[in-house]
Amino acid sequence: MANFIPFFLLLLSALMLVGASSSSSSREMSPVGYWNKLLPRTPIPTSLHAFLPKDIDDPTQRKYAGSMKFCLVYHKYKLGTTLDQLKGDREINFLFLEGNLKPGSKTKKLDFVKKLQETSGWPTLLPRREAQGFPFSSSKLADILKRFSLNPNSADASIVKHTLEDCEMEPNKGETRYCATSLESMVDFAVSQLKTNDLQLLTYSFVNKEEREPQSRAYTVQPGVVELPSSQAVVCHIQSYPYAVFHCHKPVNTKSYIVPLVAEEDGSRVSAGAVCHTDTSSWNPNHASMLALGIKPGTPVCHFLSHGHFVFAPNSAS
Repeated sequence: MANFIPFFLLLLSALMLVGASSSSSSREMSPVGYWNKLLPRTPIPTSLHAFLPKDIDDPTQRKYAGSMKFCLVYHKYKLGTTLDQLKGDREINFLFLEGNLKPGSKTKKLDFVKKLQETSGWPTLLPRREAQGFPFSSSKLADILKRFSLNPNSADASIVKHTLEDCEMEPNKGETRYCATSLESMVDFAVSQLKTNDLQLLTYSFVNKEEREPQSRAYTVQPGVVELPSSQAVVCHIQSYPYAVFHCHKPVNTKSYIVPLVAEEDGSRVSAGAVCHTDTSSWNPNHASMLALGIKPGTPVCHFLSHGHFVFAPNSAS
């Protein structure tokens, strides 16, 4: 009997721990909560909130297989294209040369908020547990297409296949690449690559007007361009997929900027994040950036950050 009491107490303690663990898992931290825990000094910008479901705990709110025709020109360093294929792709307007950061420089017509938002809406960035329930591999393409009711011979199926293959492509020399399928995995990648959680997230924001109707405007660079002190950055781009997938990479040698812009036509002011890739020596000569800007590999390539494109950068050089 004397031996039974300690055993009973041990068993009771174990059951209590199991119960506590079960209760804890049922109250699993939300993606936003996870972000706030790991990046307490980095607010989630409005443009990234657009990819979060309205009710994070209600899977019926997910947006699957919306319009998947996003631009993928920024990170395909090894892939080439043609000028004909670039015709009509307004995303290339966000590309520019480093010298165009001088005050008074003009941009091409830029639409920071795309009209896609008015139609099918933006795909949902799933909580990590839910995203992990879906296969994400080109070897599982048939299963993926079946799960999202996509015809294997359709254009959307081709886009899904292309995105998966792109996520599996070998990175450039010195570069680290990762496709984030959840907000949590995006945070983990940025923190692990930059070795700090004292980060700022560069995107765009309208300063003096609320952008209710997406519009294309030409802007003029204003005085006050700020270059961030660190040459390290993690750049993330929205991918074409049934749910939100971000291709994130830590390129070799980057410069990050906050650029004040003003549109002459209506006075709209934008605080625009921009990144310059200063080492493009290994890029394909027929990469979209090379063709659009009329340059050769080795020339720095810069781009403003439109909707669905973000840069994580350390707040200090350290």
